[in-house]
Amino acid sequence: MSDHNSSAKTIKVATVQAAPAFLDLDAGVEKAIKLIDEAGAAGVQLINFPETWLPGYPWYIWLGAPAHSIHYAGTYSQNSIEVGSTQDDALRAASRRNNIHVMMGVSERAGGSLYMGQWHYGADGDVISRRRKLKPTHVERSVYGEGDGSDIVVHKTEIGNVGALCCWEHLQPLSKYAMFSQNEHIHCAAWPAFSLYSDLSYAFGPEVSMNANQIYAVEGQCFVLLATSVISKEICETLIDTDEKKKLMKVGGGYSRIYGPDGASLGRDLAPDEEGLVVADIDLGAIAFSKVASDPAGHYSRPDALALMHNRNPRRPVIGFGDATPLVDPTAPDGASSAGKTDIAE
Repeated sequence: MSDHNSSAKTIKVATVQAAPAFLDLDAGVEKAIKLIDEAGAAGVQLINFPETWLPGYPWYIWLGAPAHSIHYAGTYSQNSIEVGSTQDDALRAASRRNNIHVMMGVSERAGGSLYMGQWHYGADGDVISRRRKLKPTHVERSVYGEGDGSDIVVHKTEIGNVGALCCWEHLQPLSKYAMFSQNEHIHCAAWPAFSLYSDLSYAFGPEVSMNANQIYAVEGQCFVLLATSVISKEICETLIDTDEKKKLMKVGGGYSRIYGPDGASLGRDLAPDEEGLVVADIDLGAIAFSKVASDPAGHYSRPDALALMHNRNPRRPVIGFGDATPLVDPTAPDGASSAGKTDIAE
């Protein structure tokens, strides 16, 4: 696919701001399909969902001692989605029926482990990628495993070069630069909600998190679809059982946005406790005007002084060799043993 220029067509995109069906995978998939259908009816060509929206972000890991989280561990694992499951098939069918790209934030169960995933379904329902968060943040590591260098990837599609990162991956300079180097046009940013610890830590609040994605758009000269969950009253009632916890998490926290390559906010802003879609028409031709001034991995770079090493090979715990039947690796995103993802945009 050739690079876009000033004559590039305009496409319609949407980013989700909604509460998950917390700890209920089937209900979550049903709600996701309704949002996909709504977007499809509006002519949207790409819809982005928040971080681990299926079956919801595990906010409880921030609300008490690690032992407290064990109470939810079994239910959370059982309601995390698996590759090739009926829920996976249902999402693929919704994507195909609406002729829409879907970037779904999931807790992926593979073998006995969980991963923070972003699953990209193409408009034909085929799976384009199943990336995993490279490094879960802080206490997230008590729940999730890690991705690898093959998860820092941009894919060529008929609507442009599409990439994705989760949450504080947007604060990792090397990960961002690896994405920029692949000529990303549309970036899908998945976050939980910005009402956890927001009164205790400025870095966790909406301003810093939103600005991180606005700057990502300007640094990478790309469109950024920022998707956030909403913490509903029902989620608070489920997780908050002490006065101390009431201080840590509040209803709301939704700040979904769409940013252009110049940093401008596009589409209608929703209230922090409002559910819905932020929709915008984006002209990929606008990217060329930003690139003229600053292409971080091109004419504005100095590889003789500073360069990035990026290991794109998948990392697997079991490596088969010899003539034996290939092993099935239960931790692989596609459930298979072989090679990694190669459709990297140049």
